[in-house]
Amino acid sequence: MMELVCPQCRGELKTEPDVYVCEPCGRRYPVLCGIADFRLRRDPYIGIEEDRAKGERLWESAQRMRFEELLRHYYDITAEDPPDLAAHWIPHSLAEPEIAALALRESGLAAGAGELLDIGCSTGGMLVAAAGRHGWRATGVDVAFRWQVVGRARLRDAGVEARLVCANAEWLPFADESFDAVTAQDALEHVNEPLLAAREGRRVSKAGARALWTTNNRYAPLPEPHLHLWGVGYVPRAWQARYVGMWRRDTHPYSIRMRSGREIRRMFREAGYAEARVTPAPLFAPHWPEGAGQKSLALYNRLRLKPGVRQMLAGIGPRYWVEASR
Repeated sequence: MMELVCPQCRGELKTEPDVYVCEPCGRRYPVLCGIADFRLRRDPYIGIEEDRAKGERLWESAQRMRFEELLRHYYDITAEDPPDLAAHWIPHSLAEPEIAALALRESGLAAGAGELLDIGCSTGGMLVAAAGRHGWRATGVDVAFRWQVVGRARLRDAGVEARLVCANAEWLPFADESFDAVTAQDALEHVNEPLLAAREGRRVSKAGARALWTTNNRYAPLPEPHLHLWGVGYVPRAWQARYVGMWRRDTHPYSIRMRSGREIRRMFREAGYAEARVTPAPLFAPHWPEGAGQKSLALYNRLRLKPGVRQMLAGIGPRYWVEASR
């Protein structure tokens, strides 16, 4: 059974109206818009109070908007997310439940059997797939309260029961050995301390629990997948924010940190996993139209683990697929 604890000291929590209180250390964690906020640190883009206020405004809008309209409204009121980039992000976000369902089937996690935690759940696409289609009791955690509010509208519209918890991936508010599976789609490049996040994912996993993390490859010879800008991964990390700022002055300061396959293998070893398989990830884009693009993805997915191809993609493939067991 999944149990909430204080992320600071892992002490027992007492429930009061609209707040959790840690009895050992006295910290208080509010519940807003039906979502408990256990963050110890702000996210890279917005302060905690500002994030809460924006989330509450979005939830007011959600009372008259369905998920897709609310998602588009979010980008309309967020000047730091330019329209040309939002035009890429919105179709992908709408397709996330189908992408997640394909990932669960490909990884063998489609047969839900217990508690699943999705780290970096954003607007809840994995939760819709895991709980709504595959029988998991699903919990999603994300540092962005505003996105979880949008995700709550998605769960509502999909008729899916799942728990949303706002928290840092590096300090999860769950007791040890709470989950039968842990997923994290494209979370590693966004967290401040990814090694701590991987350790936390392992800590809250039961013995034998499976983990599935996906992340983008720094050295793929393709545009940076978030901003669609060429060359970012090949720039020294200390210069990447300046490089991105030269080309995109209309976005948040760049704080994403993609990694190589070697870095990811080392990270999961240091996180305590005896064995973590890092392989070229399958690619899914159900929102793309039928045609050459879909045929190229199908060919890639057939060949990605073939001898020779796998070795090549280990260095320059677009994405990594990390599978591990507790």
